[in-house]
Amino acid sequence: KNTNKNNALHAILFESISLMMHLNMDSEVLTQCVTLLGKFVSIKEPNIRYLGLENMSRLSLVPEMMTTIKAHQEQIQLSLNDPDISIRRRALDLLYRMCDAQNSHEIVDQLLSYLTTADFAIREELALKIAILSERFASSLQWYVDVIISLIDKAGDHVSDQVWYRVVQIVTNNEALQSHAAANVLRKLQDGSSHETMLKLSSYILGEFGQLLQGSTREIFHLLKDRLGSATAPTKGLILSAFAKILVRSPEDTEIADSIKEIFKRYGSIPDAELQQRSVEYAVLSGKKEATEVMSLMPKFPERESSLVKLMSPESNEASLPIARGRNVDRDAEALPSATQSNDLLDLDDAIENTVPVVPLTPEEPAKAGQSDPLDLLAGLSVTEEAPAAAPPAASGNNAADPFGGYSDLTVGNSSGGSGLTPQLAGGSLEDWHSKLCVSNKGVLYQDQYLQIGVKADYQKAQGRIMLFLGNKHTAELSNVVLSIPPIPAYRIQLGSVPTSIAAQAQVQVPVAVSCVEASLDAPKLQVVYHVQGEAAKLDLQMPVIPTKFFAPVANVDTNSFFTMWKSIPDAPLKLQQIAQTTNALDMARTQGLVSAAGLTVAQGIDPSPSNVVGVGAFNCESSGETVVMLRLEIDPRSYKQYRITVASNNALLTSSTKEFLVKELNR
Repeated sequence: KNTNKNNALHAILFESISLMMHLNMDSEVLTQCVTLLGKFVSIKEPNIRYLGLENMSRLSLVPEMMTTIKAHQEQIQLSLNDPDISIRRRALDLLYRMCDAQNSHEIVDQLLSYLTTADFAIREELALKIAILSERFASSLQWYVDVIISLIDKAGDHVSDQVWYRVVQIVTNNEALQSHAAANVLRKLQDGSSHETMLKLSSYILGEFGQLLQGSTREIFHLLKDRLGSATAPTKGLILSAFAKILVRSPEDTEIADSIKEIFKRYGSIPDAELQQRSVEYAVLSGKKEATEVMSLMPKFPERESSLVKLMSPESNEASLPIARGRNVDRDAEALPSATQSNDLLDLDDAIENTVPVVPLTPEEPAKAGQSDPLDLLAGLSVTEEAPAAAPPAASGNNAADPFGGYSDLTVGNSSGGSGLTPQLAGGSLEDWHSKLCVSNKGVLYQDQYLQIGVKADYQKAQGRIMLFLGNKHTAELSNVVLSIPPIPAYRIQLGSVPTSIAAQAQVQVPVAVSCVEASLDAPKLQVVYHVQGEAAKLDLQMPVIPTKFFAPVANVDTNSFFTMWKSIPDAPLKLQQIAQTTNALDMARTQGLVSAAGLTVAQGIDPSPSNVVGVGAFNCESSGETVVMLRLEIDPRSYKQYRITVASNNALLTSSTKEFLVKELNR
């Protein structure tokens, strides 16, 4: 065969696949691409095998392709044993991405088996990915604890302290796991495991829960004692704490008690101040009556989010991958990408319409209520309703009840020590602008006499593409412009390049990519700083990014399916209900339009009453995939001013946020 010809054909093929992803081609075409790439993964030529894995990894970002990719799981697993380390890395990344609740046990077991022979260059990354996958897709806490203990036993050098901290937290908070975990780590010590991380975990668990293993106190003591001399100082401290608990709980065993007291005496005179103090205090405490109370079981840890996923950083060679229809970004990247990474955010410029020429307007001539603003830099992008009359920037009195964090008013500061700017809101209020953008994907987010910020967005499943339009309405340049979006756990956001200045009567665009990680009542904030002639203004704005933006309509909803799902969801907190009244009568067309704008399908014919509205949607996020959300809105047919709203889903936070959002919009 002609090698050059084959290389050229393969190059064209791989570029064609990238183009099809970029153009959001139909699933049928992409499925054919995956099938073809599966053949490349199995051939002998390493370069083609590598490119096949790399492009299949790119296609794994399209959720619809995951089932097709899983068909090649066995061949991908075989690539872990390839002589080429770059191929092994690609196979590892692809297995990590294709792991879900259905195949997690198989993939985690395979990765644990591979861990013992993996190159040292990738063991740390491999260990961390095993820890993340086992927690993310744990079928039970016992399975998770067993996996992590095996992981620590096989790759202790490459397992961070956060991993065993997490095991301690879970075991301490779940009594049913305590004896099982103690027996598991005891077996590891009996098998000869002596790595520092395993020793730390074993010392804590056996010190706390070793008494649950009847007749094992002596063996636990001798196994820990044999490893005390070679342990590091922090591990020795944990072993001494375990000895103190054994001494207090087993005072009748004089042989062990004397041995522990002798150890405390010996370590009470060593140069290490921490170990010396610990030994002396334990020795004194063991003779006091309060010892039993002091050495009782540790209290449960407060529930908090695992820090494991925050350890994974995004891969630089995939930072600029386009986020196409329904595509998940790299789940390794729980932390936000830094500003120094690729600014190629979805090539969103192609989707943005040409802006309207700016017409000068002096600060002393704000737009009048009911008139169109001649300086509206977003002409044609605002929502269809007329903008309300200009309102002073007074703080909203409903902030405390707002589930999305309220609408922070304009905050003005002056870095130069003067009186600072006094921007006045023009053409509306922060709350009205935000509310309109929550049910529309284009409109004004903020506007004063100097700056106008508009939004145009597109959401597909768990991904969103947002373009911010920053327009300078002033006759002077806006300088030292800074935009930032503080990170929150529920969303992963990448902010594009921000120009440092905006010329007079000009407009710039800033792209933003957002991924929904999980349902949340918190919404990201946009912090804006700009200077006008040396005076600084600081804005703290609420981004119109809420869970309903990641709803997808559900087609072909029939009565039987709806009520089967509806009845399968229990009461609060998964199914919430509220009775409310409105000042004005609800218009059925507007109400159904609001439900549709929230991403729900208005299901006709399911509720026999013509004054009721039934909606169904699918919430998309990276942590749990699709979650069905159901709505029943019962409106009083006599006045149309009173209604009962019921929202149900299998996610309590999602149910609550959806109900609060709809109630707020219905009462507007």
